[in-house]
Amino acid sequence: MTATTPATPLAGHLMQGRVVVIDPGHGGFDPGAIGRQSEEARINLQIALALRDWFERAGARVLMTWSSPADIPPNRKYRVEDRVRWINATDGEVLIDIHCNASAGAWGPQVFYWDGTPSRLLADYVAEELHYFTHTHRAVARIDQYVLRHARMPAINVEVGFITNPREERQLLDPMYQRELAWYIFVGTERWFLRSHWPPSLIKAAPPTELLVR
Repeated sequence: MTATTPATPLAGHLMQGRVVVIDPGHGGFDPGAIGRQSEEARINLQIALALRDWFERAGARVLMTWSSPADIPPNRKYRVEDRVRWINATDGEVLIDIHCNASAGAWGPQVFYWDGTPSRLLADYVAEELHYFTHTHRAVARIDQYVLRHARMPAINVEVGFITNPREERQLLDPMYQRELAWYIFVGTERWFLRSHWPPSLIKAAPPTELLVR
């Protein structure tokens, strides 16, 4: 773990009692995108588990659509309709969907949302943290994804990287990298929990000029 990533985040009042839903994409006989060494579903799950650990260390309650390969029989697909039905039956305050991207010659994480200011703000904060960590700058974008469109809570899809990029795939398979990547997703979400409770007028306002004087 790098010097910039604490071993244990402090459990403050901000995340105590918060309810976070994490959905590792794919699973079962739906492996998702295929890399040279791995399948997307495997990477999605490992990063989701690391993310769960950060949230739980900070006092949040975490619910996962699945948390073990045994949760989805290998002969069936965990359909998105079933995921959304389960997600919307929780008392979750936010949904983080974890996926890997696939495209020749591309690299870097990217964050997507479907609609609404809360989801866009969440996407922006998580993307800022991931850009800082990976030194990449893939823009936040809207995507018409079934889970995001039908979730009844602020929701984002974090494409953690390109499994089709051999160098990035090796990183995504590294447990230390997975844990650090999850840390920055956690930090972005924690920032959102703080600011999402501000009134819209304050969110959109410029910072006070006296704070800009050094």
